[in-house]
Amino acid sequence: MHDFEMSRELRGLKLGDHRLHLRASRILDAIALHPGVGFPSALGSEAEVEAFYRFVNNDAVTPDALLAPHSSESWLRAQAKGAVALVLHDTSEFVFRGETPRQGLTQKSTTQSFHGHYALAVAEGVAPVVHGVVGQRSYVIEDKTWLEASGEREEFVELLSGSERWTELVSAVGRSAPSNLSIVHVADREADDYALWTCIVEQGDDFVIRAKHNRRLFSANDNLFIALEDEPFVVSREVKLSRRSNTRLPGSKRTHPPREHRPARLSIRAGRAEVKRPVGTAPLGDPTMTLSVVEVVEIDPPFDATPIHWLLLSTLPVDSSEDMLRVVDIYRKRWLIEEFFKSIKTGCAAEKRQARTLWSLLNTIALLTPVAWRLLAMRAMARHEPDASADRIVDEVELAALRHIAKDVKLPRRPSCRQVMLAVARVGGHLTGGPAAN
Repeated sequence: MHDFEMSRELRGLKLGDHRLHLRASRILDAIALHPGVGFPSALGSEAEVEAFYRFVNNDAVTPDALLAPHSSESWLRAQAKGAVALVLHDTSEFVFRGETPRQGLTQKSTTQSFHGHYALAVAEGVAPVVHGVVGQRSYVIEDKTWLEASGEREEFVELLSGSERWTELVSAVGRSAPSNLSIVHVADREADDYALWTCIVEQGDDFVIRAKHNRRLFSANDNLFIALEDEPFVVSREVKLSRRSNTRLPGSKRTHPPREHRPARLSIRAGRAEVKRPVGTAPLGDPTMTLSVVEVVEIDPPFDATPIHWLLLSTLPVDSSEDMLRVVDIYRKRWLIEEFFKSIKTGCAAEKRQARTLWSLLNTIALLTPVAWRLLAMRAMARHEPDASADRIVDEVELAALRHIAKDVKLPRRPSCRQVMLAVARVGGHLTGGPAAN
């Protein structure tokens, strides 16, 4: 993590004043070196800390402006990797503790919070290649009403429903995506929404979304949950399930219960279903939509584990076992956006930042976003292939800078991904003792 890499994430920054551009670069460089520590330690002096707070409270500085260059670089990375990009969507609540009130946040008895809704671009394929954040919106909830933090400070836009945030961000991604990329939107059960499907299809993209609702089908007396009951299971796959902690939001624990890391054997079948448009969605979209349906069932799960059972809806074909496996593997990439939230909250300590207004917090988190992406991109690849050459996660300039910064770490001439990650952890203060090159 260093200025050579991070400087690319601010190329094209437009704040209307070159002094603000220079300040943004200095802040990002400092955060990148020490992403998990407090700003006084990371920035190095009281004057730099004061300059930071002036920057994030400046009316000319907005989250959209700070994120725009990173999103542009993310799309360039996606174009360099192939003709298809997966865009993962999810929402996470950012919770701040303490009694000091923070203007603009949702106030609860012991906490204050806002919700960040993100779109993360990743590559299709076995390796977990993360391109970056290509869309983001922020919301507070007041009396069960979702309010979007608008581009103007201290102003909000009321959503017609909480689900509207999905179509809004999908549309924004569609407008920013390069025309030569095929986009597949990937989301969990909360995105099981006919209006959202319609938005994706109308802009020429595809999707893989896990079903939540037992929808009516065009065939008489049929429903989605029994659509595949006469279809045989035709293919299986061995996968490794990641650990899921018990610290999730209360509303999600039923559908995403905690679990330990374990292997799983999945059995898969698929078919096509013509889904009826819900009454409340009309006149938006067509009266029916024909989708691929892929059912995934875990075989012989541990007796004390919640077995995997997914029903995936997609616009992609499922004519062969290879097609079915592709849909399943695309959905399995969704874990990367959960890892992104861990990276920005834990690796970059987003929920420990002391800004006193929603707008300064959003600017702060926008600055943390490219750092969180970089941490995730490096960690995901290092976990996937720890003994692979480090050129999978850093280039020659980055490696030279890391050798210079981590002077007490003896990296070999051709280090592995694991060795580079350990050196980065040492520089960031996340690891002490023991040689990183071991």
